[in-house]
Amino acid sequence: MFSHLNLLLAVLFVTSIQSSGFASMDHGTDKSRVWVKRIVTSSRRPWIEGFKSVVQTSESSCADEVAVLIKAIESGQEWALQMLDASSSFQSGLMRGNFRDVGMYDECVEVNERYNNFSIRGKHCTVSLGSMSPTSPAVDGMDYLRIFSSLCVPSACNETHVEQIINATIMNTPAISDLEFEVSKASCAQVGSDDLNAGEIYTIIFFSAVVVFMIACTICDIARRLRPTEASSSLDSLAKFSLYTNALAVLSTKVKPDTLRSVQGLRVLSMCWVILGHGFLTLFIRLVVNTFEIDDWLNSWTSLYIEAAPFAVDTFFLVSGFFTAYLLLKAMKSGRRINWPMLYLRRYIRLTTSLAVVMLFVSLLAHRVANGPLWNTLLNTGIQTCQENWWVNLLYLQNLVNVERSCLLHTWYLAADMQLFWISPIIVYPLHRWPKYGIRILGFFLLASIVTPPVVLALNGYSNRICTMRVDLGKAVVNDFYKFYMPTYNRAGAYFVGMLLGYDVVNKKRQLTKVNVSINWLITFVLLLFCACATHLNYSDNFAYNRVLEAVFALTLRPCWSIAMAWVIYACIHGYGGFVNRFLSLPLFLPLSRLSYSTYLLHFLIQSGRNAVARTPVAFSNSLIFYEYFADLALSLIVGFIFTLFFESPMVVLEKMFVKTKSESNRVTLVQGTNKELQVKEPGIVKESTKED
Repeated sequence: MFSHLNLLLAVLFVTSIQSSGFASMDHGTDKSRVWVKRIVTSSRRPWIEGFKSVVQTSESSCADEVAVLIKAIESGQEWALQMLDASSSFQSGLMRGNFRDVGMYDECVEVNERYNNFSIRGKHCTVSLGSMSPTSPAVDGMDYLRIFSSLCVPSACNETHVEQIINATIMNTPAISDLEFEVSKASCAQVGSDDLNAGEIYTIIFFSAVVVFMIACTICDIARRLRPTEASSSLDSLAKFSLYTNALAVLSTKVKPDTLRSVQGLRVLSMCWVILGHGFLTLFIRLVVNTFEIDDWLNSWTSLYIEAAPFAVDTFFLVSGFFTAYLLLKAMKSGRRINWPMLYLRRYIRLTTSLAVVMLFVSLLAHRVANGPLWNTLLNTGIQTCQENWWVNLLYLQNLVNVERSCLLHTWYLAADMQLFWISPIIVYPLHRWPKYGIRILGFFLLASIVTPPVVLALNGYSNRICTMRVDLGKAVVNDFYKFYMPTYNRAGAYFVGMLLGYDVVNKKRQLTKVNVSINWLITFVLLLFCACATHLNYSDNFAYNRVLEAVFALTLRPCWSIAMAWVIYACIHGYGGFVNRFLSLPLFLPLSRLSYSTYLLHFLIQSGRNAVARTPVAFSNSLIFYEYFADLALSLIVGFIFTLFFESPMVVLEKMFVKTKSESNRVTLVQGTNKELQVKEPGIVKESTKED
């Protein structure tokens, strides 16, 4: 109904300018505006018929305002034609997958006129169109092959009115009425800004108080540095929260001699890879003009760096399990006792404080920080899920409970990691006290974690893919992500491999020959190559679903990756890493590793937000992925750095102050019936030392 509109508009505009001979730019401009108005009125005639359906079938404020809009259009009011012009038309490039058009958002929302005693404000709405067959299976996914259109309506209209207008427009347009299209979903942007509610006011007060407190502490720190002789204990305590002091600590490249710098480097690279993978996924939020090429790209080897990105999460699990076993076993081996309740409390508070702050912001303030054609669609989902399921995140169960309605979906990893940490004492303590039994317990958990995923997959018909492009449904289906990828029992293998590695590093000292080292590196390369090739095959369109082969992949891929990464860590720690160790141990990775948690929490919000506010479409390509990736990475690190200074670092300072106080109170406490005193060295870890008689 709107074919070739852009070409026609360009030709008529040039013709009008040329016909004037450029004698008068004002006259030419006026004439071109007349042509534009005529084109808009003619090309958007189906929308006008759709508007009339609301007036004829509804008695509401929307119908009244739409009636006024129709009169304004017929009388040639520029603001009314502007609302028509801001609405979508069928765009070119449909055969390449250019199905999504959001019109001109800013042109729509800037309309604010009074006409015939009615105040008319433009409201931008988007709709998803498709053939809704009743036999289509119910699946969770993101629309990417459905017609996505927009309509600028008066602010009194809601989503139901928009659906009525669109359906009436389709029925009144012969060119598309036989295609069996109907609206499957409508979403409208918020018009103007409502007054702040109580929750928003309290949230702003909270964030303002934090900012004021941190600035005050920074001033105290500067005063203490300028006049150290006049500093008091209270001033010293406040100065510990200083933005300046904590910034120096975060950016410092100085480390203790026993710091495993190569492991920190591996963690940072894994985080960067996760951001890259999420950047590709969030592109589905954005308007892409060549959607069909994405499917072709996924069948090519150039997509491997995205297809294999989920292995970065297994590296996270491996590193987490390694540090859990390594630090605790090392502490117990040196004579320290573990205060398990304190250890749990410390970890919970450290992680949950930052998580709660992000959830608070998303639930109450995120909708006020930006706007765009897709912003409301994205925010409605994010805000509602966080308001409903915030408690699930605080219990770290978001990967098992209400997963389809999870608040901050990417934090499923935090839940799985926390759950594995909760059960780690069952393994770590026996490994120290009764090594033979501890190894058997760890072996049982490791074996169960390897066998469980293929069994679950085979019984339920899942796939190893995170998402599947279903052209027949027009969706990127993510059922397997929710039901197979996220549950802890399907992801625990890498964590237990890491615990085994941590035990080995603490307790086993061996010398490997150059031949053994070379063989191990060769095996590592083969395992990584197998993981890459099998993953690409699994995502290829040429791969017909085979439950047996999928089960084999579930049995082997993540364990193989975990073993390969475990060797990389082992080799770097024991001096067999060569240039790999030198690269992973670069000083650059140390400050980045301190930002990894905040960056992980925030990056997905930044990526989603950037795509939701985009006004114009993009052409998908490898270069686009990396262009967006570097922008996402830079913004995530900057925002993560600021977030760390204001929220994560203060919790570390409070923790150290609490530990110091507790240490002083326990320094001369005697254990009844022994001649040992206890010294609290760090939260949850107590060191025994002989007391002199």
